[in-house]
Amino acid sequence: MNPRRAAFRVLGQSQETPRRLEALLDEELSRHQAADPRDRAFIANLVYTVLRQRSWLDHLLAAFVRRPLEKLDPPVLSVLRLGAAELVCLRTPDHAAVHAAVNLARALGLHATTGLVNASLRALARGWPQVPPPAGDLAQVLAVRHSHPAWLVVELLERYGPADTEAWLLANQEPRPPALRANTLLTTRENLRELLASHCPDLRQHPLAPEGLVLAGPHPPVAALPGFGEGLWQMQDPGATAIGHLLGVAPGMRVLDLCAGAGGKTGHLAALMQDQGELTAVEPSPGRAKALKDNLTRLGVTCARVLQADGTALPAGLERFDRVLVDAPCTGLGVLGRRPDLRWRRAPGDPARLAGLQLALGCAAADLLAPGGAMLYATCTVTRTENEDMVAALLAARPALRLEWGNMPESLRAGLDGQGFWRTQPQVDACDGFFAARLAFAQG
Repeated sequence: MNPRRAAFRVLGQSQETPRRLEALLDEELSRHQAADPRDRAFIANLVYTVLRQRSWLDHLLAAFVRRPLEKLDPPVLSVLRLGAAELVCLRTPDHAAVHAAVNLARALGLHATTGLVNASLRALARGWPQVPPPAGDLAQVLAVRHSHPAWLVVELLERYGPADTEAWLLANQEPRPPALRANTLLTTRENLRELLASHCPDLRQHPLAPEGLVLAGPHPPVAALPGFGEGLWQMQDPGATAIGHLLGVAPGMRVLDLCAGAGGKTGHLAALMQDQGELTAVEPSPGRAKALKDNLTRLGVTCARVLQADGTALPAGLERFDRVLVDAPCTGLGVLGRRPDLRWRRAPGDPARLAGLQLALGCAAADLLAPGGAMLYATCTVTRTENEDMVAALLAARPALRLEWGNMPESLRAGLDGQGFWRTQPQVDACDGFFAARLAFAQG
């Protein structure tokens, strides 16, 4: 097994398919079950390093590669990035990193480029600390130094200013420890802590997730931890766990999860309802709908039904709901620390492209609210187009709605901003970046 060739495959697939990076990496690693665990860990580390540092690596490479990087064939550029990541970030010995990159180029049939790879990486190994810093305006400098799209950095600077923006970018460069949510239908957080203690000696609580545990210290692969098959826990970022609490469900309610996806939040809503009431989870994809059903079964949920349908065109005759969650499809720019591949998959026009779907889902949710009911519009992104502007558009389209938080848990109130919107930020909250607005019909 050649770990660098495995990393090369994953990086290529991440640019060629819409599949999640975690799925691509898991699929690649499953091909090497018998490999040394250190090689398997190296594959993942190499992939994430290249994606997290791509713009910075390109800046350094441009100083030593004889041709403009944009003129290189993508496979050649990928080989150079892998080699640069080893030299600059992973501190593989120079001779070993260069030799491995040349061998990778040769193994991929890129024989005509081995000289370029060898010469470029040897020069990089000698001279990268002396490369001048990136030039340009502040947005361009930060975008290169911290490897984020420049158009996103511009928006962050307009909103948060230089210091907070750089802190946000830096927070995305550090691997974030995984977090689990105890499934309170079957266990408690303390019982789960006892179960995992021998595997994960450093388990920490998070203020946004009363059922959650953060795997802060060394731990085995999450998939190898006990209790998953029995439904005792679900992987869930603390910010995502907070979303369920913001909706404000209770046992006996009729609840709709309009964009259920894999069902992480659906399972949490069922637990908050104590599996009492009616929970409808909508998912248009047949494959994901089946996976959602399987996940709810694993979690011991009996109050939920999965409705395979388009959330903007639901079947006629549905009864009204006390609560509706719209966990809207979005650009996902709040999860760039955990999913660095999204930095290079998103384009400046994507927020506006998604806005029509988001508004349609929000209007569908509002039209299904029972008197006295409430809905939560939530995203895991940071653009104004998908967040504040979308809520304004929804309020204009459904003027009977108002921004209203009800009995928000005290532990979540710090996330409210001056406009009455709720959000998390990775550099402040040590979790993914979420946005939420809770809307209800005005009374009287």
